[in-house]
Amino acid sequence: MGQPAKTIVVVWSWTAAGLGAGTWGVDDGGMTANQVVCQDIRATADGALNQLKQLLETHTADAGEVMVFLHRHHGYEQQHVSALLAHPLPAGHGQHHCFLFGEGADPIYLTNNPRGLLGISGTFAAQLSRGGTILPLTAIADADRRLLRPVHFDYVWQLYERAIARSIFELREDLLSSLSRQLPLATFAPGELYALLSAPGQRLLLLRLLSFVGRVRKASALAVELRSWERQHNRTYTFEDSGVQLSATYGADLAARHAVLAAYLLKHVLAKGEPVSLPELRDRFDALLQAFPEKSYHI
Repeated sequence: MGQPAKTIVVVWSWTAAGLGAGTWGVDDGGMTANQVVCQDIRATADGALNQLKQLLETHTADAGEVMVFLHRHHGYEQQHVSALLAHPLPAGHGQHHCFLFGEGADPIYLTNNPRGLLGISGTFAAQLSRGGTILPLTAIADADRRLLRPVHFDYVWQLYERAIARSIFELREDLLSSLSRQLPLATFAPGELYALLSAPGQRLLLLRLLSFVGRVRKASALAVELRSWERQHNRTYTFEDSGVQLSATYGADLAARHAVLAAYLLKHVLAKGEPVSLPELRDRFDALLQAFPEKSYHI
């Protein structure tokens, strides 16, 4: 095998009505030791975070990488994601990532993407109704041997590994496209951008920017509204703990570049700061995106 193992840990309702807790391998002919670990740990349980931190250390040993997915209805919130991302790993261990998911509104679900991984009620399978026809969806290669199809594992891993960069790139594209249609290549006067973004037709774009700069608090009315948009469009629009995610995955420099861009947007785009031109706005986004080690936002 040779390559360090990749492990996806999914904390979800596996035991009540699903396949049960345990480990599933990837049916790739033994080329890797990649696996999906199913856990049913409630956030309210004593020592839940300690159990998750132990999972991180176990599955990042020998330079292994791990992604932890925490289900919102199990009581997990951004504070749990932050705590796991900030957990220091011993020397020689690999990287770790952590994400929230739930309510069928994330790309890890088969019902959102046929290359996804999760079905419903703690399964790797689902049914999708399309044009009156029921389509069976599954990520399982061999149920008896508890093996998953590699195309599903690889797709989800690559999708979430690039999630932050891709989301920043999409925000850049949508922002510049919207503004250029209204006033091409113009310089916007102080406060003018915020006035434009406050129009009803720009509501989602405004919420995404507020999330990017850290002005959408958990459980707030804005957070609930943004989550509703995500469910409608089957896309992720929030930038939850972006700085911590960037620091854990790419290092302090990228996290610092993110903070610089967020501060600029907060002062000059979302408040009455200095005049802003579209080329300047584009260049500031590019300064962050080009610092990523690969063009991971080109999907």
